[in-house]
Amino acid sequence: MKSRYQYRIYPTLGQQTELAKLFGCCRVVWNDALALIKAIPQGEKWPSNAQLQRL
Repeated sequence: MKSRYQYRIYPTLGQQTELAKLFGCCRVVWNDALALIKAIPQGEKWPSNAQLQRL
């Protein structure tokens, strides 16, 4: 049987600021990687996860 849990957090003002910074950085990294992948011509091999992390 599978169980599902639902959590809710209530961060303090300082934690909210830090979380906003973290998610902003994650969004930038995601968008940069996505732009790199989309720039690769069709039919060519995509870079591996390790290569993307190095970039």
